Amino acid sequence: MSVLDADSRPRVAHLVVRREDEDEYVVGDPATGTFVVVPEVGARLVRLLADGRTVAEAADEVERETGEPVDALDFVEVLVEAGVIDGRTAGEAAPTAARHWSVSRIPARFVRPLFGPAAWTVYTGCLVATLAMFAAEPSLLPTYEDTFIFPDIVLSLLLTNVVVVVLTVVHEIWHALAGAAVGIPSRLRIERRGIFPVLETDLSGLWALPPERRYGPFLAGVAVDCVLLFAAVAPRFAWSRGWIDLPPGLVRLLAMVVFSQAVKLAFQTLAYLRTDMYLVMATATGCRNLHQITRLSLKRLVRRLTPQEATILRDAHARDLRVSRWYRLLYLAGLVWMAWFVLHFLWPSAKVTIGWSLGVMVGSPITSSYWWEGIALLLFASLNVLLPLGVIVRNRIQGRRVMP
Repeated sequence: MSVLDADSRPRVAHLVVRREDEDEYVVGDPATGTFVVVPEVGARLVRLLADGRTVAEAADEVERETGEPVDALDFVEVLVEAGVIDGRTAGEAAPTAARHWSVSRIPARFVRPLFGPAAWTVYTGCLVATLAMFAAEPSLLPTYEDTFIFPDIVLSLLLTNVVVVVLTVVHEIWHALAGAAVGIPSRLRIERRGIFPVLETDLSGLWALPPERRYGPFLAGVAVDCVLLFAAVAPRFAWSRGWIDLPPGLVRLLAMVVFSQAVKLAFQTLAYLRTDMYLVMATATGCRNLHQITRLSLKRLVRRLTPQEATILRDAHARDLRVSRWYRLLYLAGLVWMAWFVLHFLWPSAKVTIGWSLGVMVGSPITSSYWWEGIALLLFASLNVLLPLGVIVRNRIQGRRVMP
């Protein structure tokens, strides 16, 4: 990698420059999803550099236009430090392209119909029809018992987890397809939302687009969830009215799908966990770092912030500070709900599951099916605890690697 100087021509032609506010611009690389907010002078420098000017030539041009001297080299170094550019010059070979999910590389013309006006009419219609069927037949509303499809608890948990994973992948695929429809690549990764491990489609490149073009990709997962929920409720509604005949096993399987999809849709409404609806809300309010600003403003009430945290809060955008005043109520409510969930559901169910598993393993021969069922249940219970911890450890290790 070259060392940039005043005579260098940094490789910036791939960057996107978009006006955010009256005097602020977003500059970044949609391929990596790395963006920074710069003043109008910074946006002008990037455009001049993209036209092939050297750092010194761009600085001279801006000085002629504004009448003020500009340290263009320092600005370029800030872009390198932020990861927006890699420090290579225009004549050097580009680095290996970032790895993206193959689904997101489908040409836009093939997937755009999935997110056009007709498609969104179908998505909305599925949700409305499902709510109408629930209202007409309340017995179809999901309950926790719907997860137990078979008398064998291990087999029920195994099938439920497999179905949930498959449906979650479909949810993320729809995000990736919606990103591809607007020309934004994506990556699939495992993340954590509070105590919950989640699959997440990284669509950071959407921030290069105007706000009105981000809503579709953000809501795409919820849209396909509505279709899947409708597809599971409709046969059971017809069966409950005697219009069709379904095998008992299929009725229970559909009930389990209804439960998993209803929980998934409810989860998306928990904006404090930075779910899809959080992204929609942040876009609608024009916020940039709402979650972190809210967290730091609450933390400041109970303990001293680190110098770095205090700087982040001091330099926060006025809009983030304004919205955080009411968003913090949602944040606190979410924390209270999560604590309740842990105390009244997660911990009791884990205690029963682990206790039953250990009891079976102690009292049954290793060669028996009961012993192996105990092992399977123990693995399920442990995964729910260890996976979020593993994500936390991974993120902290990655954070240390990128620190100077």
